[in-house]
Amino acid sequence: VSDCVDVLPALGCRVVLLAFFGNGDLKGDKPGTDEVVRRLKEVAPKAEKQGVILGIESWLSAEEHMDIVDRVGSKAVQVYYDVANSEKMGYDIYREIRWLGKKGVICEFHAKENGFLLGQGKVDFRKVRAAMDEIGYSGWMQIEGAVPEGGQMLPSYQANLKFLRSVFP
Repeated sequence: VSDCVDVLPALGCRVVLLAFFGNGDLKGDKPGTDEVVRRLKEVAPKAEKQGVILGIESWLSAEEHMDIVDRVGSKAVQVYYDVANSEKMGYDIYREIRWLGKKGVICEFHAKENGFLLGQGKVDFRKVRAAMDEIGYSGWMQIEGAVPEGGQMLPSYQANLKFLRSVFP
């Protein structure tokens, strides 16, 4: 992570996604979360100086993410919000977006529908848009993993882009 903080400005990038899944899953892992906080505290000052955001994506709730952000205590540590992850975990994604957004800690979004094209799954992207508008978000949203079972990547992403542009012109 420290190395990427050095490289990102040279690439013209501002945000790095730090994914905590699989063996690195933080859900219910207090020792693991404590270690992540310790390590982020070490690298966050460097990220601040470089103008880099360390975006956390995980299975955690908004409140659990905010606990990490607060404990690190750096504006360089934020939440990379994935609407499908949060929906899958049963969180109220529209409330979470508003709550985290009002705290100013959402760096970017993933637009995803586990196993469906965007707009055909469980996430209501028009409600996502309303929440984003309410917090004044105008940054990046990345399409991720929105390919139906047996679907082809290129046509799926073309359909997803067309859908997103209809909701986020």
